Amino acid sequence: MILLKRGNDMNKKSKIYLIVLIWAAAILQLAINNSIDREKQMVEQVMSQGVENLTAGSTKAYAYYGDQELSDEAKEEMVKSLAKKLGITADYEVNHEDMADGRTTTLVKLGQNGDTTIKVISLQVTDKYNQVTVENYVMVEIELKGVAAKHTSNYCDILREMYKDLGMNPTTNIYLCSQVKGELVDSQKEQYVVEFLESTDAKTVETVEFDNVYMVYGYSKNIDEYVFQNDEKVNVNIAIDYDSVEDITYIHMGVPFVDRSF
Repeated sequence: MILLKRGNDMNKKSKIYLIVLIWAAAILQLAINNSIDREKQMVEQVMSQGVENLTAGSTKAYAYYGDQELSDEAKEEMVKSLAKKLGITADYEVNHEDMADGRTTTLVKLGQNGDTTIKVISLQVTDKYNQVTVENYVMVEIELKGVAAKHTSNYCDILREMYKDLGMNPTTNIYLCSQVKGELVDSQKEQYVVEFLESTDAKTVETVEFDNVYMVYGYSKNIDEYVFQNDEKVNVNIAIDYDSVEDITYIHMGVPFVDRSF
């Protein structure tokens, strides 16, 4: 199980953890150090393998947005405003939905080169005085397809600036996937791992193997935030997954970790 560790604000981060459970199937996403652009280095490393090998990329961001009561209309205006900042002005869907501990407003825009999801979540929480209050969170995910994934780190920068303009300090996650034909031998897998860890200036923390998946968790001192994997700090992650039916090996890379299931 992956646990959060980030200096202070543990209560608020615990609530963010609950939100991410709702939105991302029990996957917690954390921010990386903005001053060191590890994402771009990761993209460059993948690009060096050939653009045609890229299959997907995604960047996600979320942040706390105060404790004011927000109507569905207000949240809808907000997701539309955020969409406009990303150049999305038409052909999207907006839905309002109840959840166990609150209510969410979601805008979804599907595109040929990628999909965008924007959420404003209002979560009902009980404070230390046993009073029910509201906490709002803003989440944005941009999923890029095929060669468009080469722009993943650029969109991560765009999201950070967008949140900054709104007075919010977002937590981010970046993910890339490339592929090669056939099954890799152990030495080839290790080469991919070495190149990835070098691109993120990280050291190996733990190696996990199961079924056709080879996964390595790493830690870089140059990335401020991290998660716990078996009581160890990790903030970079690579997983190599072989599909015997397709006879294709997929290389998944993430900072701070790969937010995909295998």
